Amino acid sequence: MKIAYKWHRRLGWMLAPLLAIQALGGAILLWMQPLPGPQESPAPIEAWAQAIDQGLAELAQRYPTAKFEYVNLPGKVGAPVSVRLLASESSESGWVDVDPLDGTAGVLKPDSSQARTVLYGLHERLLLGDAGIWVLRTVAVIALVLVFMGLRVWLRLHHQPASTPLRRLHRLIGPVAILPVAIMLFTGFMLRSPEWTSAALSAWSSPAPAKPADAAPPPSGPQTATLGQALAAAATALPEARPIRLYPPRNGQMRVRMRGDEWHPIGLNNVFVSTADASVLRVVRAAEQPLSVRYLNVVYPLHIGVMPDGAGLPGALVARVLWTLLALALTGLAVTGAVQHFRNKAKAPTTARRPLECQQGQPQ
Repeated sequence: MKIAYKWHRRLGWMLAPLLAIQALGGAILLWMQPLPGPQESPAPIEAWAQAIDQGLAELAQRYPTAKFEYVNLPGKVGAPVSVRLLASESSESGWVDVDPLDGTAGVLKPDSSQARTVLYGLHERLLLGDAGIWVLRTVAVIALVLVFMGLRVWLRLHHQPASTPLRRLHRLIGPVAILPVAIMLFTGFMLRSPEWTSAALSAWSSPAPAKPADAAPPPSGPQTATLGQALAAAATALPEARPIRLYPPRNGQMRVRMRGDEWHPIGLNNVFVSTADASVLRVVRAAEQPLSVRYLNVVYPLHIGVMPDGAGLPGALVARVLWTLLALALTGLAVTGAVQHFRNKAKAPTTARRPLECQQGQPQ
């Protein structure tokens, strides 16, 4: 127990700033997302398709060396279609809104001017590129170990009176928030390590039965179909789902991501459309996805605090409040633990003469 207490203190104060930044940044990003609202039924596919084709054509003329990464379809009446543009010779990466009525493209909103984009970069990579992913993986693993070390110390010594108000607050927050905080850390690690998670789930799950080969290979030739035509074809092929995101042509096909009744906010249904004639090549429904993909239907919503559509606006608000309280709890644990550590370091010459007190722990 003494070893657990010692390392809980030593490692905890080192991780405190990163944990607080991640927790508070995640809470801010959560509230920056639009709340769910009533959606058009049915979706205006024809208007979207025309607006997408016109907007992409205009952007191709305006930024001839730029490429779009994907197109997000709106979820509310009158909301614009959003195009994610990658960096070109004349501009940096950013977003462009396309009017869903007349297809006119707005001005480029560069990432450097978007607070949400900067927060995403900080939350997902610490603004360190690929190195930030490894830092966050390490922090998540160590933080999970610290959580269970702290629980072990609390179970052993929680009956002893706390010597300071901060120590008392640390003890009160810890046992209440330990399970949801552990879930948040674990899901965060899974999302930052998708290749490891997919490999582990693929090895653990039983192999899916082999599917029959396609009757004919995808049509080859120059691209004649537009993204708008692909959207219309996908909506017809999977009418029970709603189009959410469109991806650029690749290997002779375009992918339309759609959401049915799954929990994942972007959906796990995919329709693949030929770039040659806009014919539907195949439909991959959410239930047909392998376990290495289906896990996102639970892990991602759990981490970001998304409720199923059936919960409506009240459920979404309750979820956001709860996830915000968890973020504040994690921040509180990090801050109170770090402050106590530095206070103990300042009193080290005095406490060094009292080994019995150290043995009792005086846990945070």
